[in-house]
Amino acid sequence: MEENELHTTPTPQPNAFQRIVETVLHVFGIDDFISYAQVIHNFLFIAAIVFIGVLEIFNTHLSVRFYRGINKKQEAVKELRWEYMTVKTEMNQKSKQSVLQTVLEPTGLKTLQEPPKKIEVKKGTLE
Repeated sequence: MEENELHTTPTPQPNAFQRIVETVLHVFGIDDFISYAQVIHNFLFIAAIVFIGVLEIFNTHLSVRFYRGINKKQEAVKELRWEYMTVKTEMNQKSKQSVLQTVLEPTGLKTLQEPPKKIEVKKGTLE
């Protein structure tokens, strides 16, 4: 055997993380521009960008859910307002003197034919 063959160091095998990173770079088609070493060198920057992206997605999800809740409550308020207006109109109709007279007639109550009289009491007579 030659002397060079004994002293050659074997090429290091990529670990699992390196293979994953290289596969992701290849899938996105950017392995020609970015290498594994550059990814490791800028790992904190990449992690920060990913974290900000996740926060943005989460924030968007919360805001959409919030606005959907607001819309549902607005629809409920609109429906309750219509119900209130309907009940108020019915009460106004039922409280008319002519309607009350027909409702109370079977009980023996009748409407006044003349206006009510005002009773005046002089000061000092009730003491």
